[in-house]
Amino acid sequence: MIVLVGLALFLVAELALRSYHRRIERAYLPVELRAETRWLRREDLRAKQRIVCLGDSITYGESLPYEHSYPALLADQLERAYPALAIAVINAGIGGNTAVLGQARFARDVAWYSPDTVIVNFGINDGHLGHWPLDPVRERRMRGDLYLWERTDALLRHSHVYLTARARTRRALHMMGWQGPHPVSASSQELQPRVSEAGFRMALERLIHDARQAGCAAIFLATMTPVSEPFYSRLGSQEEQRQRLIYDRYNVVIREVALQQAVQLVDLAAAFAGKLQQPSHFNNHAPLLATDGVHLTSEGERLIALEVFERVVALRLYEKAD
Repeated sequence: MIVLVGLALFLVAELALRSYHRRIERAYLPVELRAETRWLRREDLRAKQRIVCLGDSITYGESLPYEHSYPALLADQLERAYPALAIAVINAGIGGNTAVLGQARFARDVAWYSPDTVIVNFGINDGHLGHWPLDPVRERRMRGDLYLWERTDALLRHSHVYLTARARTRRALHMMGWQGPHPVSASSQELQPRVSEAGFRMALERLIHDARQAGCAAIFLATMTPVSEPFYSRLGSQEEQRQRLIYDRYNVVIREVALQQAVQLVDLAAAFAGKLQQPSHFNNHAPLLATDGVHLTSEGERLIALEVFERVVALRLYEKAD
């Protein structure tokens, strides 16, 4: 009897906390995907050629209207080039995402749309020095080598009662000065990229495998857009040098994976480098990078759309369909 009462109380608490957390999330937390993507229904995509753009805040179009994100601009270009063809370009970018996170949400945010083409653009967050606390766990989960306590914790995380008790216990312990069982100094943590080079390569390879399993006829990997001085100025001289080397190396990984996996490469790093060296050749000196040195202006997003569009046209993907 006591066990049944305890189980009933647990279920009541679980349901109440789930409802409460959903209300909090809707009221205060930013929704991951753009609203225009969340509003899409399967019937909206019926009889259309579907392109999914999977990536981070560059794909999302951080701080820009939806119409200025590169997926929306790409859709406009394709509609003008193939007026008789119905094409849907779906923005599956989420700010702060790594390739590991993108691979984890592939079924929900890519395969669900049954796309004909997938464009993958990650790297800026993957190579960013100063990993987030869960990044190493997510990478180990992708590899399938979680520690036993992490496997247990992953199962328990389905319970909102557990999550609430865990968070409040940790908060109370931190207030008493507890720093955790294995405190890590800020300096040592900042020297680690969010995703290791091996993990980044594996995530890209798995994304390509998932796209092929989903029946995609064309798969594109895009190198990173450049990061400029306002971003690097926040780093120390040694960290800046290492950060630049890591970004260069991760772009090499993207090119290698595209070649080894026989998928299409959109070399945004090279395209932006050329335009930044000769800005007068692109819309009267309009800046491509935002003031934070990481995100893009509308013109930067337009350059991505143009590069992808030219690759699509070169492959003649939609000429027969048109």
